Amino acid sequence: MKIFIVTDIDAFDETFVENCASFFPEWRKEKMLRYKFLKGKIQNGLAYLLLIYALKEEGIFYEMPEFCYNEHGKPFLKNYPGWYFNLSHCKTAVCCILSKEEVGVDIEEIASYKESLANYVCNDKEIMMLEKSDDKAEEFYRLWTRKEAVFKMLGSGITNDIKDILNTPYINVESYKSDNLWVSISIKNKKC
Repeated sequence: MKIFIVTDIDAFDETFVENCASFFPEWRKEKMLRYKFLKGKIQNGLAYLLLIYALKEEGIFYEMPEFCYNEHGKPFLKNYPGWYFNLSHCKTAVCCILSKEEVGVDIEEIASYKESLANYVCNDKEIMMLEKSDDKAEEFYRLWTRKEAVFKMLGSGITNDIKDILNTPYINVESYKSDNLWVSISIKNKKC
């Protein structure tokens, strides 16, 4: 399992989008160009390029990846059976993970701490942990990315069990901090 990240996405411009549009498959080009704002187009283009790069790094790339979608809208690779991926982006970064197991990833820039949001997404134990933390914002975004990565691995979208999703017994979650970013990866436990 490898994760691939591009930071400083503000360094990309309209030329990048035009270059992507020149060789992306028609379905991906249309998806990228549907975004209203340039940043969304750039994030979309970078995500797909990271997936291509990940497939090349694994030595299995033979054609442009095609997506199919499960009943909840989670994409999977139609033409790379047995391989799973997930994409995520935030204001300053885009990431892709590729694995032989079902996987989810989330990346977030650490922003200000909002107590109302924490109360909405965190259970009592997590709220107590946040209250004891020296940096509530950093700890909250670590928790948030962990929860989002699990939902993305499950492919269910964020549901009403957001407060307790990290208590799911058959899922492993790892988190990494880089500069002002948290990245969390979730994967099903192979023992289950």
